[in-house]
Amino acid sequence: MSSRIFKDEGLILRTRVLGEADRLVTLLTLGGGKFEAVARGARKMKSKLAAGVDIFSCGEYTFHRGKTWPIITGQNPKERFLWFREDPELYPYGLYLAELTDRLVTGEEPCPEVYRLLLSGWWHLGENGDRVLALRAFELKLAHYLGYSPGLHFCAGCGSEHVCGFSPREGCLFCHDCRPADSIKLETGTVVLARRLLESSFQQVKMIRPSFRQKEELARMNNSFFAYHLDLGELKSKRLLKDL
Repeated sequence: MSSRIFKDEGLILRTRVLGEADRLVTLLTLGGGKFEAVARGARKMKSKLAAGVDIFSCGEYTFHRGKTWPIITGQNPKERFLWFREDPELYPYGLYLAELTDRLVTGEEPCPEVYRLLLSGWWHLGENGDRVLALRAFELKLAHYLGYSPGLHFCAGCGSEHVCGFSPREGCLFCHDCRPADSIKLETGTVVLARRLLESSFQQVKMIRPSFRQKEELARMNNSFFAYHLDLGELKSKRLLKDL
């Protein structure tokens, strides 16, 4: 970002009202990481920027570096993921991916893997498939790309492959003999499911058919791990998902 004018492809994670007619936009960009930018006049009816700076938008943006924030001076919208706005039940799922990414990605360090993950996740949610399973897959993949991935292969105590519990504090799996007191009991199928979700593309995730219990155990594992290691705070999307 050394030049006063620069371009980048971006995904809109969040927008806020700024002044009488502007929007402060949080973007995750392909080349420049996450940062905030001002879309001047974007709240006006006839604004040329309005259509491309809403949450869930994907486009190519031109920026001018201002004193406080970069200013969006041009855009070439590529996708608006309208299904999140058109389907009230689908909206919280897309919002959850955006909020989780916004909370965990910091600074303007390039993270193209996370960019492509979020883009793929939004596309996947618009197709027929298990939405809850897609969230679990996204959580595991996002943690992996950001260097927080839990240990999912061997017992952290003795190296055994016969694991049956997950410790949120340690972020690892354990066998029956090594399980600490805080561990969450997991059936073998849940462990296999977590590994498959981490290693599979979203298209492959669509083909996975876990049991209700496996999905429930995986949700407990992911939620407890994120709560212990990552200070996420309150997410609006989680409240909406609970209401569903």
